[in-house]
Amino acid sequence: MKESLFNYRFEYENQKYIFNTNNNGLIQINNDIFTEEEREYLRVNRFWVDDNEDEIALLEREINHNIQKRQKELELTIALTNYCNFSCVYCYQNKNEKLMTTEVANMIIEKIDRILNDNIFEGINIHYFGGEPLLNIPVLIYLDENIKKITDKIGIVYKAFLTTNGSELLQKVKFSSIQLTFDGLEKTHDRLRVSDHFHFKEEIELIENIMNFSQAKVLLRTNICKENKDEIIALHKYIFEKFGNERIEINPNRTIKYHQDDSFEMLSVQEYAEVAYQIKLLWSEQKGKFELPVPRSTPCKFPYGNAYAISPEGYCTFCSGSMDQEKKYFFDVDIENKKMFSVRKECKKCNILPLCLGGCIIQYNLRAGACTYEKYELKNILISYIKHIS
Repeated sequence: MKESLFNYRFEYENQKYIFNTNNNGLIQINNDIFTEEEREYLRVNRFWVDDNEDEIALLEREINHNIQKRQKELELTIALTNYCNFSCVYCYQNKNEKLMTTEVANMIIEKIDRILNDNIFEGINIHYFGGEPLLNIPVLIYLDENIKKITDKIGIVYKAFLTTNGSELLQKVKFSSIQLTFDGLEKTHDRLRVSDHFHFKEEIELIENIMNFSQAKVLLRTNICKENKDEIIALHKYIFEKFGNERIEINPNRTIKYHQDDSFEMLSVQEYAEVAYQIKLLWSEQKGKFELPVPRSTPCKFPYGNAYAISPEGYCTFCSGSMDQEKKYFFDVDIENKKMFSVRKECKKCNILPLCLGGCIIQYNLRAGACTYEKYELKNILISYIKHIS
């Protein structure tokens, strides 16, 4: 028997621990001499594995099995336009005035109808995206009404999600969640977002309207860079104090430089990890529970799963961050043809691998760092968990 590649050893208050990133297990040990019963426990729970076992190959097989098996939901991110009324300093998109037409919308609706009538999925999630999606409200309503007709007829669940800069609010669509982006406290947010008509105060008012006039959750996205990292915790505290946490979800992100002349400073993964850990502590305090990191069952669902991003022209790409990479219509996509997952060479000795499965492909290709923040903060996370359960 040999120790698992995915074991992470650490000490806290003179006690030794092992956390296995592939089974989510945390154990305390006294030393490395075990009884027969203890060795059996370690073997069954895969802290120890057979000498000839190739854990990377086994992980690849398990992940590819998960990719190929039936998924419950179809995920579509539909960019209704490339145009936006903001000029955020970190925006990766090539802005133009293209709007999705009803002709393109009809192609998407027809494809959705065919897919869902094959009884492959139990539900469909549509993420209305842009640019600013509410600059093309007529097509959004047209898509929403027709997708509802399809799902009502078949009897499956349809959920609509919106990513918006908040300058418009659509009342006619029943959104499950509305994602709003805050990039710091008032002065920093307004400087990074670059708009002459909709600012921090108005976006706070929009949250109030969502809370008062809809049932949607608010997904609080923060794009974190050197310019705002020192006020991100204060921002979250402000939001929680004002609106509570029952209908607030958080979505912190490291802001990535897609262009060398972008006017902000990108954090390294390690720098971002320090902020992300503090956000995790605050969120755990809000929710009254602290959770261990969980291994991923599949990699990013865009290149490997049942998730597709669709441009205003109807082209299908594997991610909303790569809208200009491929020229294949969503109508022509074979959703049964799944990409196979393999671990990159540089990841094969990493004991954190099951937590990220190599991370974001786009960030990796940009050489912007694709590792999960937990690689740098895992000991602190595990110690915080031990304190929480003690």
